[in-house]
Amino acid sequence: MKPPTSRDLQRQETFNRVYEAALAEFRRVGVDQSRVSDICERAGVAKGTFFFHFPTKDHVLLERQRRISEAMAARIENELGDVADAKAFLGGLTAIVLEEHQAVGDLELVRQINLAIVRLGGSPSLGIHHTAFGTALTAQIRHLQQAGILKKGIDAAKLTDTLRLSFFGFLVNPQSSFDTSRPRIALLTSLLAESLTA
Repeated sequence: MKPPTSRDLQRQETFNRVYEAALAEFRRVGVDQSRVSDICERAGVAKGTFFFHFPTKDHVLLERQRRISEAMAARIENELGDVADAKAFLGGLTAIVLEEHQAVGDLELVRQINLAIVRLGGSPSLGIHHTAFGTALTAQIRHLQQAGILKKGIDAAKLTDTLRLSFFGFLVNPQSSFDTSRPRIALLTSLLAESLTA
């Protein structure tokens, strides 16, 4: 792999500056009320530069989701490989998902990120086989099935998708907060743990 050129590094720096400026503007006025011109002024770039990197504001949100997905994947690989049982696995997974979304720092922005996934849901790149989270979780489920921790015979990819959609429902609900979601998710994972126990 070739080392990045100075042009590559400059492009990445501009990408990050536009990305951070967009997120700051989303937090300030909301995604719907934000204007690309204000984001560009904050980032010190021309409008064309924004659209070169992000075809729409939703693509900024998807970049934030990609980073959340990678952070969750790393933690799934590091923290869930040696769990004792299904309950510990699901409890750990819930903590990872909630903590990494909470790190965004703005619950409404978390909702908007997840709604962007819905709006661009036809994109194959958003499927569980193409995201860091989906790939890591599916692999971890298979690993725990082989280790006798989780019940065999359940399709790991389908279980990953079911868990992802369950978390998604809690994250987009405008009536929920991270605190009110925790007991509901705990109930769900408790019920699931019974059916997944080997």
